[in-house]
Amino acid sequence: MEMKTIVKKRTVAEDMERENGSEDCETPTGLNIHDETENGAESVAQGTLKPGSPIRPLVSEEEVRKLAERLYGIIVLEMCELDSYDDRNFMIHADSFVKNPILKSVSTNGYVMKIANSLDSSDESFFYAQNEIMMHLNKRGIKCPVPMQNIYGKYHSVEKLGQLNHVVRLLEYIPGKVFHGVPHPDKLFYQAGQFIARIDSALKSIDKEMVAKRQSIWMMENFPKLKDFLYVIKDEHHKDIVEQVLDAFQRRVIPNINEYEQGVIYGDFNEHNIIVNKKSSNVKEYEITGIIDFGDVCYSRYVFELAIAMAYMILEANDINTGGLVIAGYSMIRLIPLHEKEVLRVAIAARLCQSLVMGLYTATVDASNQYILSSQTRGWNVLEALWAETDKDLLERWNSIAEEYLTRSS
Repeated sequence: MEMKTIVKKRTVAEDMERENGSEDCETPTGLNIHDETENGAESVAQGTLKPGSPIRPLVSEEEVRKLAERLYGIIVLEMCELDSYDDRNFMIHADSFVKNPILKSVSTNGYVMKIANSLDSSDESFFYAQNEIMMHLNKRGIKCPVPMQNIYGKYHSVEKLGQLNHVVRLLEYIPGKVFHGVPHPDKLFYQAGQFIARIDSALKSIDKEMVAKRQSIWMMENFPKLKDFLYVIKDEHHKDIVEQVLDAFQRRVIPNINEYEQGVIYGDFNEHNIIVNKKSSNVKEYEITGIIDFGDVCYSRYVFELAIAMAYMILEANDINTGGLVIAGYSMIRLIPLHEKEVLRVAIAARLCQSLVMGLYTATVDASNQYILSSQTRGWNVLEALWAETDKDLLERWNSIAEEYLTRSS
């Protein structure tokens, strides 16, 4: 099976990988969206995702063109839709020869119009927070998308599409490739650990109240809610593993959750959200240069941030030992307390379970979104291998790999 992130939310960059200014925008799968129903409205009212609730925006490309012109003064020269988990994302190139009274200059790299799902759109304050965080990180040297002001002087607007309201934003596109698929020497996984720790360090000065009320099925604190979605698992062996992880998380993580250091975290450090570029034009070596997609920013625990990053880097490498390289990079910026290290295996397994089960669930709600199932086999294999390890043996191996890498690098 191809090496892809297991059914996690598709991101803005996956189908925008480009080099030397040439974008690769293929027609995505899964464009026939289920009609928005009363179930979707119920999820919005409750504030959390309910089983059976379609929440993706119902919008045509022609409507997107009209939104771009009405809200941002953009005449769309080229456009293609990007695969997305529960939002709708459109890559847009503006006609630079048309005078734009709203945008001071037209980006030659293009833009991404993001139309948020109805559930997230019910909390408009969260989009204020995302915009502030992106601008905050850019000022501190961490490259991420810059939101554009619309005709109202705002960085987002709420638009009624179909039967529900959706937040619409325009972000400047960051050129580069995504982490997925480029050559992966040990150094790149080490950089990944450093980069996510840098992000969290920069976010320490963000007011936690901006995201403190954020609730999502993807937050690790909400992992126990996954039991409501287990009906989508048809393989009894897979279901048994997920139930074991749920039990371990309830016994070992939840009772001690207040002991883990908290802060504003990025929350979705996967291989399709990490932007890389070649160090120079004549070499094949890549380095991490940016990050996209801030839909999972929240006030949470740093151990969960590390676990999420390790889960996706392990999947990308298809090697559990890769976790040691991520730890090596992360620990150069933030010391990982022993009591956090001791629950890493359980937390990583929990993230894998979230991704696998929610991917199966999404396929039942939107049968046309089959791309999210492309990595199920690999995901389950990695989860099974991880769960077969003991905490003690795995942690000793990761610590040894981290120490060996740091010694070799120095």
